[in-house]
Amino acid sequence: GPANPEAPSVTTVAATSVTDDGATLNGRINPNKAETTYWFEYSQDSLLGTVVGTSTPTQTLGVENGMTNVSTNVSGLSANTRYYYRLAARNSKGTVYGSILSFTTRAE
Repeated sequence: GPANPEAPSVTTVAATSVTDDGATLNGRINPNKAETTYWFEYSQDSLLGTVVGTSTPTQTLGVENGMTNVSTNVSGLSANTRYYYRLAARNSKGTVYGSILSFTTRAE
């Protein structure tokens, strides 16, 4: 029969399309055969785990197995400012977080 689902695997990937007030946050997820929701967390504080930052709306992946590229655009950021972000994903087996990466918005 099918293998039992596992918690998702996630990797935070470098941000792209960085402007003075926005960026595209990127990552990769393996849902590991369970429907998985994902979102990005971002903040000007590097302690994402302990400081309530901003989260993007959750999106859903199906029950694929294998890595899937995901991305979300964020806007309304402050110019010339460092932001920290990570990818998060949850399925029936647990919630996991990718590494915290950072980018700096461009000067206006």
